[in-house]
This record gives sequence, C-alpha cells and structure tokens, in this order.
Amino acid sequence: MADSLKYATIETGLGWVGVALSEDGLRAVELPLPSRTQAIERMADLGADAPAPDADLGEIPAAVSALVAGRPASNGVRLDWTGITPFRRAVLEECARIPAGETRSYGWLAEQVGHPRAARAVGRVMATNPWPLFVPCHRVVGSDGSLHGYGGGLPMKDALLRAEGAR
Repeated sequence: MADSLKYATIETGLGWVGVALSEDGLRAVELPLPSRTQAIERMADLGADAPAPDADLGEIPAAVSALVAGRPASNGVRLDWTGITPFRRAVLEECARIPAGETRSYGWLAEQVGHPRAARAVGRVMATNPWPLFVPCHRVVGSDGSLHGYGGGLPMKDALLRAEGAR
C-alpha cells in the first residue's frame, strides 16, 4: 500500500511553493508557481490528496520563505529519500553542500561523487531533484558558467541565484 501524502502551499515573493509530505518527511517541493491553485494541482499530480496539518509542517514554511529570498534556512527539515537510488542520493547530497551564493558545474559534481564522466547523468539527477530549494540544484551550472535547464525555467534559476548574490 502506498503511503499517504499530504500537501501544503507557501506564498513567497516569487510565487506559490507546493510541498508534499509523507510520514517519513518532505517528499517533494514544487518551485514557485503563479497561483496557489497551480501549486495544489502539482501536489495532487504527485498523489498528495489532503492538506497537511500545520503541526506536521514544522520548519518547512519558514525554510521555504528564507530559501526563496536567498537567505540561509535551518537544516531541521527531514527529507524522505524513498525511491532515491544510491547514485542519485550521492549527487543530491553533494549538491546540498554547495554554499549559497556559489555555483558548481555538472562536471564538478560528477567528479565529487566519483563518476567524472557522468556530467549528463548528474544533469538528469538535477532535472529530477524532488527537493529544489532544499537541495539547491539552481547552483549547478554549465562548465562555462552558463545556466542550463531548470524545472522552474531559467528566469527562476537566475532569480534564485541573484537572491543569493551569485550573479
């Protein structure tokens, strides 16, 4: 039986962020969208079918607001790693260590996880990152420093990097 997912929406300066929670923690984050309705629809697409009680959210709303604004956030948010392969987890954990206001290349990230020729695979991991903002895939750029694919679009990636002072 699949576990039950609950959702919440958080209004930020860049739009509405949707989050999905399981009993094991934060399962997914949707980058800012123009409306709360769109954020709820995205969470429903993931199977989050009921609002999360405020008590279950803990530090998530404050962390989302801080991260979207380019400020540091508490590390007290527990991620639900269900279904994440060891390679994906290694890449996501390494990405999470990239300091705010700095960027690294896909190739650099591949080297850090012991697969120096896997830049494209790292790119795929970044494209399927379930926790953008918390695992800051917006800090991963092309080898020439240029912005490449981002689930929220390149303007969103640029806005997040600017908020952190990286651009």
